[in-house]
Amino acid sequence: MHITIQANVPPYTNADLDTAIHFAEAFLKRGHKVSIFLFSDSVLAVNKLVKPMRIDRNIPEKLKELAQKGVEINICGLCADYRGLTNELNIEGSVFSGVPEMAHLLFVSDRYINLMP
Repeated sequence: MHITIQANVPPYTNADLDTAIHFAEAFLKRGHKVSIFLFSDSVLAVNKLVKPMRIDRNIPEKLKELAQKGVEINICGLCADYRGLTNELNIEGSVFSGVPEMAHLLFVSDRYINLMP
């Protein structure tokens, strides 16, 4: 089964990105294909220059680990441009895309989870 998870909010202001990461890990363990689409402020989650405090979770690192396990991580390119996120700043394994790619994911996925605030 192919499952797409869309997140929309900044990575460290609520738990949506944590939920997306936990869902992705659980779906991977069950053998599903997983895609994550980062939209709006959630694109900031792939900034590899983020240095969380030692007691906090490192969301960019967790997304990078998911990408290494085969999770497709799409970043809305317009949202990234608006927030100054460049190709040099995003984590390995994430790709800039856009609404056409999001529409494609909606079409090919068996399940779609949108984490709206």
